[in-house]
Amino acid sequence: MMQYINKVISYGCDKQQFGQLIRPFGERKLAVIVVIHGGYWKDNHSLDSYPTMAIVDYLKSLDVAIWNLEYRRMEAIGENNKAPWPAVYSDIADGVDFLAEISTEENLDLSRILIIGHSAGGHLATWAGCRDKIPCTSVLFKTSALKIKCVLSIAGILNLSNSEDVDQPEQAIRLMGGSYDQFPERYQACDPNLLHGSGVALSIIHGNEDKCVEISQALTYCENSSSNVEKIFLPDADHFSMLPHEGLWHQEHWSQLKNIINNKIIALG
Repeated sequence: MMQYINKVISYGCDKQQFGQLIRPFGERKLAVIVVIHGGYWKDNHSLDSYPTMAIVDYLKSLDVAIWNLEYRRMEAIGENNKAPWPAVYSDIADGVDFLAEISTEENLDLSRILIIGHSAGGHLATWAGCRDKIPCTSVLFKTSALKIKCVLSIAGILNLSNSEDVDQPEQAIRLMGGSYDQFPERYQACDPNLLHGSGVALSIIHGNEDKCVEISQALTYCENSSSNVEKIFLPDADHFSMLPHEGLWHQEHWSQLKNIINNKIIALG
């Protein structure tokens, strides 16, 4: 079994602003896999409790560095006081960009970064990969944003401005502090469906039987995209069947996801 280093590193002052860095022992430069968990951006899940831990555990068997990223999250119910807009986005941006600060010490190859996210994490992963398309007037615009080579969105929320095809559309309103009609400039900077054209190699995997985030979210994004997006739609997969967890999951779907992850890592070079 591969021996690896496992450490928790803060990228900010808040207790939720940290990442779990896992990498094999050795001095060789490593590709970096950033993992972003979902849970509708709410604090009833963390990087330790969400099913993306299955991805983290699988990646431990590969010769890569893992940056399992935590971020400030909203209260499960009530007002969003813990992570008012743009806290979630700025945390993801800062957490990803923090890799540049530790790259030398941790032997990270910043030219080979893959971001993987599930559900709300798929939204954040895709957003992180297209930050170069954020309008320069936005508070989230950064000229020094770390360039991402590849993104894998699993059952991601990719059409944030029109989220009636997800089972908790109110969470997008809470995340953004209001609707598109109220804050169009926020959505222009945060909705993947409004940020097309980045050079990132994006793969979208979605299940046709997903009742939490319907496949129309992925279809709308792909229809509007001007860039080459790899589309992988699994006919009988639901929202969680691709990830081993305490509930129901499907071995074949998990095997398919592992193959896709392997192909994305190969694409990093």
